[in-house]
Amino acid sequence: MTRRRRLAIAALCGLGAGIAYPLVDLAFACRIAASEACVWGKAYLPLTFALSTVLLGPVTTGAAYFFLGFGQHKDDRP
Repeated sequence: MTRRRRLAIAALCGLGAGIAYPLVDLAFACRIAASEACVWGKAYLPLTFALSTVLLGPVTTGAAYFFLGFGQHKDDRP
């Protein structure tokens, strides 16, 4: 797998994790629709999308890039 393809896949994983985390958190908070956590979670959803994408995205991208290239070995050339 080329570096460009690994980076593209890793970036999509990071973006997906940054977007999915607030949605999963909101789903757990909104088990009771009238709860305070659900109301505040819906109110701050755009902010949490931005923050989780900026904070969680690069960490997930780095980890995915590392694990996608972990099993690959370069040729042993002198």
